[in-house]
Amino acid sequence: MLRITPFLLAAKILVALPFSTVAQTWEHQGKPAQVIELFTSEGCSSCPPADQYLSEFQDKPTLWQEYIAVAYHVDYWNYLGWEDKFASASFSQKQRLYKAYGVTSGVYTPGFIVDGSEWRGYFNWLERSLPESAGNERPLLELEKQGDEYSIHYEKRGEYIAHITLLAMDEVTEVKAGENKGKLLEHDFVVLYEGNMKASSDWHFTIPERQLIAKADAVAVWLTKPGSFKPEQTVAGWIKP
Repeated sequence: MLRITPFLLAAKILVALPFSTVAQTWEHQGKPAQVIELFTSEGCSSCPPADQYLSEFQDKPTLWQEYIAVAYHVDYWNYLGWEDKFASASFSQKQRLYKAYGVTSGVYTPGFIVDGSEWRGYFNWLERSLPESAGNERPLLELEKQGDEYSIHYEKRGEYIAHITLLAMDEVTEVKAGENKGKLLEHDFVVLYEGNMKASSDWHFTIPERQLIAKADAVAVWLTKPGSFKPEQTVAGWIKP
């Protein structure tokens, strides 16, 4: 007969603990970070340099506090012979909506949005200076992760749209067809999941696919007012393994 020792019992309890017991909290107060959105594709020959530019933010000591970078892989270049495994039709639609709402002048890759406005400074090879952040001091924005549940609380009254993204870092793809055939592409800040919800003060998201959570290295959240694309407040950080 197996004897249940205190150590073995503790081990059995740990094994039985549900996934949702893993908790982590992030907070940000003060000026919101600049949100840098890149629309990119593994099927676009002009995109690898833009991906590399975005990857540089990973080494900045003020990442998450002053800068939040996200890369949306679009699917409209897949027809060229290479299917981008990170691409999503919803990300392509997001870019088209930016065009429809007058945020951007067109639908193209690589395309950058900084703090809700089109940024073409990337194409200035001599000086790629980001626009100066115009954000003011804002109250505390808190994000809590409990397994596959994410809760957001903002210490300011009013209705806002919460945008949450799960991000993958250090991804490498060997492209075997299309415009980037033969290249080894490296990606950071790849958006695996994006959710949006309008509410006041508190938001709650349940990530539908646990396999996405397992691949995610970071999470980023920003709030916008209805009818605006400029971030009101931000919070982001690394997800513990």
